Amino acid sequence: MTEKQNKAAQDMTASERVDPDDVMPDKVIPDKAVADKRIPDRDSGRAGQNGKRIAAVILMFVFFLGGRQLTQLVLDQRAAEAEAALMHSETEYPMSRDVFLLDTYCAVTVYEGGGSEALGAAVDALNEYDDLMNYSKESSDIYRINHRSSDTVEVSAAVAELLGICYEFCVLTDGVLEPAIRPVTSLWDFKDEKKVPETGEITAALEKVKSRQWRIEGCTFTAFDKNVSIDVGAVAKGFIADRIAEVLKENGVTSAVINLGGNVLCVGERPDGKAFSVAVRDPAGENSYAFELELKDGSAVTAGAYERCFEENGVRYHHIIDPKTGYPARTGLESVTVTGPVSAVCDALSTSLFIMGEEEGKRFLDKYNAANSSSYEAYFLKEKG
Repeated sequence: MTEKQNKAAQDMTASERVDPDDVMPDKVIPDKAVADKRIPDRDSGRAGQNGKRIAAVILMFVFFLGGRQLTQLVLDQRAAEAEAALMHSETEYPMSRDVFLLDTYCAVTVYEGGGSEALGAAVDALNEYDDLMNYSKESSDIYRINHRSSDTVEVSAAVAELLGICYEFCVLTDGVLEPAIRPVTSLWDFKDEKKVPETGEITAALEKVKSRQWRIEGCTFTAFDKNVSIDVGAVAKGFIADRIAEVLKENGVTSAVINLGGNVLCVGERPDGKAFSVAVRDPAGENSYAFELELKDGSAVTAGAYERCFEENGVRYHHIIDPKTGYPARTGLESVTVTGPVSAVCDALSTSLFIMGEEEGKRFLDKYNAANSSSYEAYFLKEKG
């Protein structure tokens, strides 16, 4: 670590906070004091001197050769290299991009490596995944599955992989995590209309939930019942976070935070070598935290009953739907936060454990970790009262 990076690391606050439940873009950037710190490129001090020496040598070379075409070629090449070096030397960290995609606020913050090109590549990838998985876009794979005119639909490799994970957890949880629940979830509107569907509507929709009456083989989706309609919401954001992390790493990023509306994934560690501190919101207070988690190269995903919800006749209704009843799960929990190395698994587990309830959820998690030699952890917050 260079002297400048040491100085920047010493100036960072002791606790960076990434709130996995607060989807507002100004809250997902770790600590304002940290965001204001700038880490100049480690080679910026040498760039000017080296550039002058190289330019002098090249000019002498082309002077003695006397070829106009060679002169222009070399000068054009060196001009491009000088411009790239200048852009590289002006890279400042951390840098962040906030966008509204995947029906939520998304933020990607890079702390070290990659620069603006890596950040741009990550945002481009977010747009691509939104195009593939958006329920309302007629060109998306999920829309085409749910509005198919035949039993089979060809999908992208990414959506095929996502559907495979959804199916796997449907089997593992015996339908607690149910991808074919779209006929029911489409009745619930937690943004605009905000009202409880009629009992008859829910009953009819439950009859259309055809658990495991579909398959994904290669990139071919096959439905065995005309009523099969897919909802990938319990896994999609975690899956996409994993893919965005890959994009960042491929572009040279060594330290970053991805926040997709409550799904937090930390790439590497802080530039000072410490873990990122992820604060989990206290449902009782909008600006307070229940606890903090330390993460390095890992994810934290919270399934909470207090974000997308509304009240009707004094009863709160939230967006985590129990496939058995068609209504929001009632297990005495406010939230479940799961941590581990794979965000898609954290996402699937957090929803599954919330619907199961604390005791059954703990037993399931123990079995899952034992079967997969993994160490995912769950944190349960109970309803007060």
